[in-house]
Amino acid sequence: MAMNVGLNEYALAIITMDKNLKSGGGCPIFYAEDNNDLQHKAMLMSKSVGGMVHDMTNGTLIIVKH
Repeated sequence: MAMNVGLNEYALAIITMDKNLKSGGGCPIFYAEDNNDLQHKAMLMSKSVGGMVHDMTNGTLIIVKH
């Protein structure tokens, strides 16, 4: 029986309107000006890396590779 060893799911990016959010975990943070900018950046990034967008509430989205 073969074992699947490696990273299968991981966060690729954080997109937020919260200018006080600072990086500390190695995941890049992109800042959006408003909700339209937030949604647009998340859509473009998720399409380009093949990830899924998840809403973390309060104007923050993450892109995760499943």
